[in-house]
Amino acid sequence: MPEIGRRIKLKREELGITQEELAGRLGYKSKTTIAKIENGTNDIVQSKVAEFAKALHTTPAYLMGWADVVSLPKQQTDHQHSRTEDLIIKEMKKLTKKGQKKLLDTAREMACNPLYNPNYEIEVNAAHARTDIEIPAGIDTSEEDIMNEENF
Repeated sequence: MPEIGRRIKLKREELGITQEELAGRLGYKSKTTIAKIENGTNDIVQSKVAEFAKALHTTPAYLMGWADVVSLPKQQTDHQHSRTEDLIIKEMKKLTKKGQKKLLDTAREMACNPLYNPNYEIEVNAAHARTDIEIPAGIDTSEEDIMNEENF
């Protein structure tokens, strides 16, 4: 097995990622390509080395066998997606543009629901005086007058 395939497999297993999950992160349709790269049947395209490294939280130099540094420092991997986020992205990629928009709308609605987002705080938007018109002098605009109005 070529060095790069062996190192990809080691990092993938170390992170607890399946071949199918890694394939999804990298945009492959199935785990077959990952399996072939790991066992040396297929060579990895040079342009994909950086993508593999990013998905596996390591460096291209490590995957290529040029360095023994296995992982990136913590601050460089903070932007990585969780497994759930990767699965959401994988499913989203299967949708049409219309489906993706609907998914985004649904996610935004859920983000504004305390049932799904415990950090959500309702923003109070109180009524304010209109600024788009001029109110003639002598007209009382206080809310107490409006609330006490008989026709209200």
